[in-house]
Amino acid sequence: MKTCLYILIVISAAFLNVRAQTVKLAPVSPAAITIDGRIEDAEWKEASAFDLTGGGRVFFKTDGNLVYVAVRGIKPGWLHLYLSEAEDKDIQVLHASAALGRIVYRKDKAGLWQPLNEFSWELRDRAFSDEVRQKQADYLTKNYWVANNVNMGNRAEIEFRIKLQNPKAKKFRLAVVYAVDRNVYHFFPAGLSDDSLKAELVAGNRVENVKFVPSQWAEISLETKKSKTK
Repeated sequence: MKTCLYILIVISAAFLNVRAQTVKLAPVSPAAITIDGRIEDAEWKEASAFDLTGGGRVFFKTDGNLVYVAVRGIKPGWLHLYLSEAEDKDIQVLHASAALGRIVYRKDKAGLWQPLNEFSWELRDRAFSDEVRQKQADYLTKNYWVANNVNMGNRAEIEFRIKLQNPKAKKFRLAVVYAVDRNVYHFFPAGLSDDSLKAELVAGNRVENVKFVPSQWAEISLETKKSKTK
């Protein structure tokens, strides 16, 4: 009985730790981050950084208008970023592999998440250039996010630029899943166990009846930068 009680306490504590994972981001004024698949120290200075479960690191940063996310894997792979701007609102699944694609999910009356669209694959350029920079700007305007594909820059580094659709939002939920192959995923936050890890979805397929649990995901809190006292 004591052993069972101990296991229950450990499981409950782990669950609470997942729910309590919060990343607080205060706006900084960094050099412009270029979405070229190279996580440069100067660009990502002052970023909040966390380990991925299984290996690798994830970096978060904001300039007060845009949110930046970068992942450095331990070897080449591809990335799924899950974004929920409000409880029970639509979830965006942002996929960066050889091309970029996005699919949006909405919760049905049964509590399952259903896709609203198909993945549409774009931005396959392998080298960064002024032309690609403009393509990325156009993609960001249309889709509220952009990233490099995995064939650009360092094949184990992926950078995201995100514009929240609700500009007044100060908090949102986010999960990161970095796939090193079709069966091995490194992720953030620790303890992630919902269908954000579903193999068919991570492979870039449209999947129905998905069980997302955004309360497991990290809560990103956008802080107001405090003015300096005289």
